[in-house]
Amino acid sequence: MQSKERSGVFICSGGSGGHMFPACALFYATLRRGYDVSLVTDDRGDVFCNDITAKVVLKTLRFSPGNFPKTVFYLFRVFCKFLKFWLLKRPAVVIGFGGSFTIVPLLTAKILRSKIVIYEQNAVLGRANRFLERFADLKLTSFELGDDWVQAPAPVREDFLQQRPYECAGALRILIIGGSQGAASLLSIIPGAMETLTLTERQDLEIIQQTANGGIDDLKKIYDGLRVKSTLKPFLHCVAEEMLMSQLVICRSGASTLSELAATGRPAILIPYPRAADNHQLHNALSYKNRKAAWVLEEKDGVAVELGQILREILQNRELLKKASFHMMNGSSHRATDRFVELIERI
Repeated sequence: MQSKERSGVFICSGGSGGHMFPACALFYATLRRGYDVSLVTDDRGDVFCNDITAKVVLKTLRFSPGNFPKTVFYLFRVFCKFLKFWLLKRPAVVIGFGGSFTIVPLLTAKILRSKIVIYEQNAVLGRANRFLERFADLKLTSFELGDDWVQAPAPVREDFLQQRPYECAGALRILIIGGSQGAASLLSIIPGAMETLTLTERQDLEIIQQTANGGIDDLKKIYDGLRVKSTLKPFLHCVAEEMLMSQLVICRSGASTLSELAATGRPAILIPYPRAADNHQLHNALSYKNRKAAWVLEEKDGVAVELGQILREILQNRELLKKASFHMMNGSSHRATDRFVELIERI
């Protein structure tokens, strides 16, 4: 890039947590290096970056196949607002973290002669990045995608980079987080698995669960009836702290969650969200299973019983957790944001 004083950076992200968390992590890392950096997202993503003031929030793209004029109107509004912001800042580089929202800003930036960088955090190339890759000056990815894609760990929020030794003595402390999509089904799968365990096994568990979709009171009654110690919250404000204090995580397999697990070295039982685009969460999860860092269960009939069997095996042999923790830990996550910035600086 040019001199830091004159080089602007736009970080552009779709509105899901999986896109926004690494985008925000890179925002702060770039800011610390002295660049004039701004975040561009839609009104869904705005909830993930309340502390960031250097941003522009555009309208969420709503494609209406049966109403072509309405779709064109939305696209034009996004284009005009982004163009106005680009002319104000004139960034040298625009970085896209995926999501259909990023297509218009990145194409506009390309036309206006900014360098554009795209990042793919999933094992399967997303549709937006699949379209944008032909225009990108630099293509970065968490997984091995071949061709001219450069592999780089996803930027991780600083909270997840704390050093804390992994220990699994005492009660098995399990953190359960559902991700931003499909969390409701975990509310039945987890208790169903607990019912397959003996009372002695259940009393050796401690559950910390995020239940954003409601149903806390009913779920608490179920756990109490099963004699399972549990703490249930609609939202975990310190997910990193909870993860570092846990011996096992049960969760979906979105890319940002997997990066956080790798940074903390916490083994996981992954239940991929079955309706994720191109089934990318399953492909993500299998990559971690292949390196012996996680167990993978597909959401289908009998999944609760399978989960119970895995928990029983773990309770009978805690060494399984220690080995999975060793394979999960990815030390490169601790300098992922620095490497990201260095790669961008080269163009």
